[in-house]
Order: sequence, then structure tokens, then C-alpha cells
Amino acid sequence: MAVEHVKKVRVDDTLEMGYYIDDCTDPWKTPDTIVLLTGCRKPRQLFYAWIPTLARQFRVIRPHLRGHWDSTPAPEGYEWTVEGLVRDLKNFLDALGVDKVHFVGESLGGFLGYHLAYRHPERLKTLTLATSPGPSFKYHSLGQMGSVEVHHPVWGADEKWKARLIWEYGPENRALAEWVDSEAWKCPVEATKGYFKAAANCEVNVEEFLPRINVPTLSMIGAEHTRIITMQEAQRLCNLMPRAKLVIFPGVRAQCQFVMPERCAQEVVRFIKEQDGDDGDH
Repeated sequence: MAVEHVKKVRVDDTLEMGYYIDDCTDPWKTPDTIVLLTGCRKPRQLFYAWIPTLARQFRVIRPHLRGHWDSTPAPEGYEWTVEGLVRDLKNFLDALGVDKVHFVGESLGGFLGYHLAYRHPERLKTLTLATSPGPSFKYHSLGQMGSVEVHHPVWGADEKWKARLIWEYGPENRALAEWVDSEAWKCPVEATKGYFKAAANCEVNVEEFLPRINVPTLSMIGAEHTRIITMQEAQRLCNLMPRAKLVIFPGVRAQCQFVMPERCAQEVVRFIKEQDGDDGDH
């Protein structure tokens, strides 16, 4: 595993966020910045395989959200809300002195990406959603995890949950699935619950919300991974957005961003170049 040095930046009085920077661009150039944000209970190392494709052309930043790993735990009595988590992201960019970025969010990270694009479109050049459930969790089965007790598989070790994860990732990716499962339990339970509660309490009318997002948006999903979002729902959400594109990977039943990371990273580069008027070849 590569040796990385964690950087930290003070975001507000209650939060110091940990992050990595990967930048292999030519020193005489001023590259665009890409932010890669993992979902809840997932370490930023899961984006490792994206870095060779992205870091030669972009400055890549991988943060951890409030309460996750090397970012400050939430203070006692902290109110977990989507507004607060989006504010953390905006303040993070402010603290780094970064004006506009290409934002890539996977799973719940993509959920926050929707809301960042809605509230602060001036900070995004593009938005990429990787296996994201959409901008509203109120009635999604995943959202209900925020109100359950610790014995639920998401909050406590459960062999059936682990077996399902291995089945989704496939036998060829068993080591990946087992590593993801083991790392998940290292994330503080209170932060995990808070993240899900914030999402579960967020209700938006997508028919009104999504048409107001004018940021160029790329959505990527595996055709057979329906636990988080179906192809039909992903297409419906994209159709509601003025500048959205959906990429579906046939035959993929796991989270595409981790079982075919190089391909996903290539799609992101292609999409960004398309917005610049490039034909996407790289």
C-alpha cells in the first residue's frame, strides 16, 4: 500500500478535516481540482485505483467528512443535517482557497454532491455521481437505517451482511469486499448514525429540486446493482436535470466505482473534456 501523508485544515471552530492530495501534473501547469468523496463508513483509500488516471491531469483531493477517521469527531449534541454537511464541504473548499472543483461523490457522497450543486453551483465545474441513491433519502430503505438500533447489520457485525457484500462484489473481488467490510467497522458508530440520520431527515421534491441543478452532471451505475438505485430510477433522475448524462455498465451487480475503478475514472475524464468542448479522447 502506498505511504500517504495526511494533511489537515481547520474548517470551523468544531472541525478539522483530514485529506490527501494526489498531484502528478506538470509543475508549469495550473490543473483543475477534483474532489473525491466516499460515502459513509468508507475510507478514501477506496479511490486508490482512480488516482493513476486522474492525478496526471488533475489535482486530486480526497477528504474525510466530519467524524470520519482523521477528521474531528462531532461535538456533543451536534445536530446532523444535510445543510451542515454541505456547509462543511463549502468551508473545506474555502479553507483550501479552492474556487471551483470537479466533484465526484460515491453513494452517500453523491447524495451530498446533489445538495452541494443545488446550494452552491458556483463552486462546481462538474458533478459526478457514482452509485448514488439520489437527493432524497426520506423514503429510501437506506435512509431508514438512521433510526434503527445498534443491532442492525449496518451498526453491528453481521455475517449475513458480509456475505451479501461478497456476493455483490463477486468471487473475483472477494478480497476487496472483505477489506471494505473490515474497514467499515473502524468508522465511529455515532458518525455513521449521524450521516444516515441527516440523509433520512432530508426530503425534497425531485421534480422541483433537480431541474434547478444546472451543473454538468455524470451519473454512473452498475446495471444489476439495484440495492441503492435501479436503472429506471437513475434514468428518471437524469432526465429531470438539464445537463445530466447516465452511464450504465452492463452485467455489473456491485458498486461500479470500486469493481471497475479505472473505467469509471476514464468516464469522468471523458465527461470533463466533453464540457470543455473536447472529444473526450485521452
